[in-house]
Amino acid sequence: MIRINDIDETSASLSMADLTPLLDVVFIVMVFLLFTANVQTLSLPVELPQATQQEVPLTTAPKTLTVSILEQGEPWAIGEQKFDQWEVFATSLLEKVKEAPDTTVLIAGDKDAPLGNLVKLMMFLSQHKIEAAQVLMEQENGKGDS
Repeated sequence: MIRINDIDETSASLSMADLTPLLDVVFIVMVFLLFTANVQTLSLPVELPQATQQEVPLTTAPKTLTVSILEQGEPWAIGEQKFDQWEVFATSLLEKVKEAPDTTVLIAGDKDAPLGNLVKLMMFLSQHKIEAAQVLMEQENGKGDS
């Protein structure tokens, strides 16, 4: 049996460093580089169909009709046109809604306008089954009740 002195054993272990941590780091870097490398994907050449302008469906903005209830002067308005009498306003509103049945009616009321005018308009819309109506409101900025 061959005996090695303790001095020879310790000097041999010091001269030969452990390479395991170094190999682990190199392996991790290689794996990282492989996963992050840009790989060119193979694809077959495909001829895509061409679309003409006539085949493309046109999307249009939704049609809206703004009805205003004003505080002073002429109390009714459709767009920029103001009305002094309810009957003229009502017939004009019905005509505009019948021209474009997909129209959404937006109701914009002045905050100081009489509540009776809003109720009258809402009843009119309900009687004529105009259901696509929305009331425009301004969101209050600041502290207040929600």
